[in-house]
Amino acid sequence: MTHQSTPNLKRTQIEKLASQILLYKELYYLGRAAISDEAYDALENELKSLDPTHPALSFVGYEIRESSAKVAHRPAMLSLAKTYQSDDLPNFAQGRSLVLSDKVDGMALSIEYDFDGRLLRASTRGNGNIGEDVTAHVMHVLSLPKHLKMPIEMHDIRIEVRGEIYFPIGEFPRFTDRFDSYRNAVPGTFGRKEVDEAVDVLNVLKFRAYDLMLFRRSDTADADNLLSATDCATFFGSTYFEKLKQMQNFGFDTGLPEATTLLLADDFVKEKLAEIVHSSFDKSRDHQIDGLVLRINDEQLFEALGTTSHHPRGSLAFKRESEVAVTEILAIETSIGRSGKVTFRAQVKPVQLSGAMISYATLHNAEFIKSAGYAPGALVKLTRSGEVIPSIIGLEKAAEKPYEFPKTCPCGYPLLATGPDLFCSQNISCAPKDQESLLYFAQTLEILGLSEKTVSKLRESGLLKTPADFFRLTLEDALSLEGFARKSAENLISSIQSKRIIPLSIFLATLGLKRGGIVKCKEVAARFGSLQQVLKVTAAELAGERGWAEKSAADFVESLRARQNWIEDLLNYVTVEDDSSQQKLSQFENHPLSGKNICITGALSQPREIYAKKLEKVGAKVASSVTSKTNFLVCNEESGSSKFVQARKLGIPILTEHQLNDLLGQISSN
Repeated sequence: MTHQSTPNLKRTQIEKLASQILLYKELYYLGRAAISDEAYDALENELKSLDPTHPALSFVGYEIRESSAKVAHRPAMLSLAKTYQSDDLPNFAQGRSLVLSDKVDGMALSIEYDFDGRLLRASTRGNGNIGEDVTAHVMHVLSLPKHLKMPIEMHDIRIEVRGEIYFPIGEFPRFTDRFDSYRNAVPGTFGRKEVDEAVDVLNVLKFRAYDLMLFRRSDTADADNLLSATDCATFFGSTYFEKLKQMQNFGFDTGLPEATTLLLADDFVKEKLAEIVHSSFDKSRDHQIDGLVLRINDEQLFEALGTTSHHPRGSLAFKRESEVAVTEILAIETSIGRSGKVTFRAQVKPVQLSGAMISYATLHNAEFIKSAGYAPGALVKLTRSGEVIPSIIGLEKAAEKPYEFPKTCPCGYPLLATGPDLFCSQNISCAPKDQESLLYFAQTLEILGLSEKTVSKLRESGLLKTPADFFRLTLEDALSLEGFARKSAENLISSIQSKRIIPLSIFLATLGLKRGGIVKCKEVAARFGSLQQVLKVTAAELAGERGWAEKSAADFVESLRARQNWIEDLLNYVTVEDDSSQQKLSQFENHPLSGKNICITGALSQPREIYAKKLEKVGAKVASSVTSKTNFLVCNEESGSSKFVQARKLGIPILTEHQLNDLLGQISSN
């Protein structure tokens, strides 16, 4: 693994800072400010000093959330012709130079940049002709450049880059509680409408670029003109390999030089080409591949060959049949996760597969096991998905007896079927769930020295039953654990004791509540201010907040109630800090707009974000749409906009900008 260069490290730092700013902009626009104005301004000033023209500085809240709009692709984003036969390779090559690259197993995206090189829009492939706008998601992908340094000769050129967004294998273990597989993780993340809930995943995704198109500014109202291969040669040469180098110069990962190579016509004969391609499958990668791609290097020839309705004629995907092994299921093991979901894995008779000895394989869920008839004694076919994760793909011979699913959790409570999964029905205290929950508590609170093994040892010794027990631990308790010397024991106790003052949002997150990720807990903390107020909240109240569906609100409140004993016990040892943003609102609690839901539409004399800040300061919430819960619509004139029509239909009062200012008084937006 190569180390990042200094420029790349700086760019990653810039993009991480930009992602934070965009998240806070979105939350602010939704009326859920997570940090103070002063802290936010400091972040913006830092980004301005590092990259004063970064697109994140010009986005406003409502623009960040404009996802899922339809985007037309010109030209279409086509599929690739494919083959499994080595003999097809020289027939495709016909003595021409080729570029060999990975067919990354992810999701295809189009990234458009404006004439100044700033990221303008990102969209999914969709059906090839029409995709969906996912700009809001892509702005949080740290590895993807948001502002290209355009050469002076390209001042009237805009760029579109196409490539594959994927989940690095090394990052995936952190998110196994959310996703069953790499393949489902990326589309699952981009399918979320609430982008703020997916920022941590988006931050680690990678983008592999494989094509670059140039468009010249049009003098007419028509779309900008797509440059031909001949015209593009002026800017980056006449070959695909040179195009990849130019994309790399712009800051994109193209797989050069390790994973993308130039195969010169003189360098291979029929046997050698197949040998080169097959050997490329065995390279070490931090991503899954779905084959390899051979593309004609001559760009003018590639263009001249044209396309079918399905694929370009100048590219070919070569796929290798996955290696499959047959073995016997010896046992099916179960475990209980923090959510109470039962996970299954098969212990199999050890078998060699793709260079590794396999003893365990994935069994996805109860429905997967039941529908295929997997059970101990069955002979099954195994493969390694992406040459990494062993999984069962088929039944070779049925077992004599079907698998008997467990009916109870190890805690003694019944297991209930929910969709394709089984869950423990105990909501309050379940030993297997508690093991995961206690570990989650320690990890969220960032207590150093509390590994999974240490938590298990503490539980086995009877020293740890609830989170409060962490704070009851003594030095003697730690020294009694196997493997703890005095220094490590002292460090553990010191780390625990340093966590006695906990911000409200972090405290809520440590409890492992359903729908209670850190972003959602920050929203609740900012809205209700203190733990006392949070404990009083009802599902109906929470469902009235932006971004909370009725089911999510009910799950959150129900699991909060189930943690009541834990909370009461913890409060004997820790202090939960009230949310500062809610404290600031106390001076405006009698303001006529405090607690009101306000939507803004149409042209105003000042940017909407200025009014959003003023409204936030007096405790109002700014919404992006008009609903029955909207108290006021701010609009300077009658219009046919959907917001205005809906407000009239629902009888919602409409304020002019002047009337809004009268109600706000002299509130500063700074």
